[in-house]
Amino acid sequence: MRMGSLARVAIWPVLALTLLGMRPGASITVLRDEAVARYPETIEFHLSAASSAEIDWVELSFETDALTCGEAATRAYPEDFVASNEVEVEWTWNLRQAGSLPPGTAITWHWTLRDTVGAEVVTPEQSLTFTNTNIGWHQAASGALDLYWTEGDQVFADTLLAAGEAALQGLGEMTGVELSQRVQAYVFPSSEQMQANTLFAPDWSGGLAFPNHSTILLAVEPGSLSWGRQVMAHELAHVVIGAYTFSCFDRMPTWLDEGLALVAEGRDEPFAGFLLETAINEDSLLSVRSLALSFSADPDLALLAYSQSESLVQFLLEAYGQDRMLQLLDEFRSGASEDRALDEVYGFDRDGLEAEWRSYIGAQPMENDEVAGAEPTRTPYPTFAPITGPLSAATTTPASIPSPSPGENDPRGATAPRSFLAVLALAGGCGLAVALALVIVVIARRTPSRPPSGRRS
Repeated sequence: MRMGSLARVAIWPVLALTLLGMRPGASITVLRDEAVARYPETIEFHLSAASSAEIDWVELSFETDALTCGEAATRAYPEDFVASNEVEVEWTWNLRQAGSLPPGTAITWHWTLRDTVGAEVVTPEQSLTFTNTNIGWHQAASGALDLYWTEGDQVFADTLLAAGEAALQGLGEMTGVELSQRVQAYVFPSSEQMQANTLFAPDWSGGLAFPNHSTILLAVEPGSLSWGRQVMAHELAHVVIGAYTFSCFDRMPTWLDEGLALVAEGRDEPFAGFLLETAINEDSLLSVRSLALSFSADPDLALLAYSQSESLVQFLLEAYGQDRMLQLLDEFRSGASEDRALDEVYGFDRDGLEAEWRSYIGAQPMENDEVAGAEPTRTPYPTFAPITGPLSAATTTPASIPSPSPGENDPRGATAPRSFLAVLALAGGCGLAVALALVIVVIARRTPSRPPSGRRS
């Protein structure tokens, strides 16, 4: 046999090992590699392996199909790992800490292992769909939507799909934005069941949107198709606009996000008009600046915030048209701040928008000290039905409704330091008073007595 043939024969084992993710001479054998989903709380990743040499490195890499900034993969290192010839490890993704995932989320993962002689194995990529497998889902589809529901007949599903397609068309005509990928819509027969199938959903929520996952959750009884059409249009608007304006630099203001979703419903809501008219007459409108972040935790103020958001968007569309609205969304897509985006498209900032909008609705101008006020304080964001859902890690969740970190937005965390300072101030004041009293006593004792006025000794 010639040397060229021998060389080719020798290369084949090396090539095979490379394709398997192993270095030449690898001695690591993977015995178990699986993930167990416990919807909606956790995902457990399990691995066991053996090697003729001590395995001293184990790394898990996983990711979802969501829109994300930077590298999509997350790396994790099992806490129970101990270097050995035989390893069995587990790592749990706790979504109560990391943020909620909607049903239908695709998750992929692989492991990397190394031993002390330099062998390395990268396991084949695996995937699972994170959903509640205890529910018997019915499934239907239209041009842009995949619908999953549990109660109701085919007519019920077809009606919701038709409403969704009409809403997408109307949203495109209103903003110029078109859907970039298919949307998964999960329909539950009650708010309680919908809330039980995700995390952090408020008790009063009737719809949730996950723009980064292109998924919406709806609570629609089979006999409530009028509500179903409304909530379908609202949550689809959040997904379409949220995905279009996705940016790693800044976020679209809440008043624009919610205002577009409310206008997309095409509703005629007398109560919203009543709230706005009352606020105009009482000169109690909320500032545009205060509507940029989270709405108030006070239900009355939150409802007014929604009414004002809808009115602001209607003003921009009626006064400046659809083309300008698309330009505004493009600015947020590029990462522009709210003031910069408004100024670039309309020639005014938030305070200018405030003045133009108040004139448009016949409200009193805002006082100068209110216009030039500081940025609004973040408050918990109440979710009324329908409304956008939690931002997983981002968006924004968050935003999109993130669970606050310990001490964040927690009245107890804010009150305790103030109480402690108050005690220190009180103690310091008492100490100062005592010291002054002692000084007075000493001076009094050292000062010679003087006869009363008009008398001599």
